[in-house]
Amino acid sequence: MDILIENIIEIVNVSIELLLVFLFFSLLSKRKTGKIVTTVVYLLSVASLSALILLTDNVLVNLLSTIIIVCLISVICFDDTVSHKVFWNVLFLLIISVSEPIVIGILCIANMGAPQDFLEPGLGRYLGMVGTNIIYLWLIGLLHRIINKRLRELPIKYWILIIAIPIISIFLLQTILDGFVGSSKYSYVSLGVSLSGIIFINIAMFNFFESYEDKIKINYLETMKQQEQENYKLLTLTYNQVREFKHDIENQFLVLSDMLENNDIASAKEYIVKLDSFVKYANRPCYTGNNAVDSIVNIKGSLARSYSIEFICKVNIITGIKADELELCRIIGNGLDNAIEGCQRVTDPKKHIMISITEDREKLFIVITNTSEKVDTSSLVSSKKDSGLHGVGISSIRSSVDRLGGLVKFDYEDGVFELNVMISNC
Repeated sequence: MDILIENIIEIVNVSIELLLVFLFFSLLSKRKTGKIVTTVVYLLSVASLSALILLTDNVLVNLLSTIIIVCLISVICFDDTVSHKVFWNVLFLLIISVSEPIVIGILCIANMGAPQDFLEPGLGRYLGMVGTNIIYLWLIGLLHRIINKRLRELPIKYWILIIAIPIISIFLLQTILDGFVGSSKYSYVSLGVSLSGIIFINIAMFNFFESYEDKIKINYLETMKQQEQENYKLLTLTYNQVREFKHDIENQFLVLSDMLENNDIASAKEYIVKLDSFVKYANRPCYTGNNAVDSIVNIKGSLARSYSIEFICKVNIITGIKADELELCRIIGNGLDNAIEGCQRVTDPKKHIMISITEDREKLFIVITNTSEKVDTSSLVSSKKDSGLHGVGISSIRSSVDRLGGLVKFDYEDGVFELNVMISNC
């Protein structure tokens, strides 16, 4: 009877742990299977892992089985890039590795037994199971907050730090606990101070990444300030251009009218051709009816032209832009920044950027195309030295589109890169 209860407890523990696995991946990746398939995969995973744990006491076999099952769950049930899936799996294995030593350390400090007591069936082990699952949940929530909401696109050197510090902490925890078991003079105060130090190091690491986010925010605000200044200059310049254009076009029509009155048809035709070229040469600002969107498009258009890049803007808005203008400006601004950067890398003197903003059936369609070198759209990487900020730009486009309940797609074909965005306009 005791063996049956122990087996039931083990199965329940496996069930909870695998639920946490699904929670972990669902917070970081999009689920690609329906509820029925997900439930079937979960039940098969519980049955498989429970059977292996009950049939063998080999720690290595159980660990390898856990790794295989976790990887299969991420591949079958969740949709993400290969690099992200690999990283999420490594991260979850680190959570598993660090949670049990933390719980054992806490229970030892509470004078509830020695570490080996928590590995054998009994109250100590069951208490350790509960504590470990609580730590799992805590770490999953903490990592979700840091990765998904704050630092999804960190430079690689910071990802190395995220992995390295917990690994070092695991070795330190193991060394401390081994010393605690092997020495009769090892005090609980020393153990507590050591564990607190390790926890402090990890918290300090998280605070460092918080400060990194603040740096990004400051740079972003500085960029926005510069854009506002450029916008003001552009509006002043555009106003002066409109006044000059109005004055010039009136004079041109007077000349044309005089030619027609004198029946000088040949000269009038020649003059119309020149006038057409003059009109086309004039810098016509983009007009959507939304001041914020117009400003960001015209600022980026002027910047593109300063780099000898042909800039074309096509607008077909019927009822007006109703989507959140802040999110919309983030999408357009970052999209045009990437387009300008792409054109600058091309050696061909003939470069272009075209932005199309159209409305159809309460949907807003934004298409930005630009001359570009070959791009692997499955893994967009910036060539900028400050790749972290560019990563935030790409991430910002995706995040803004998600918040607006839309779709985003990147394409490349025959020397042209294309950004397609569809969002709700109601």
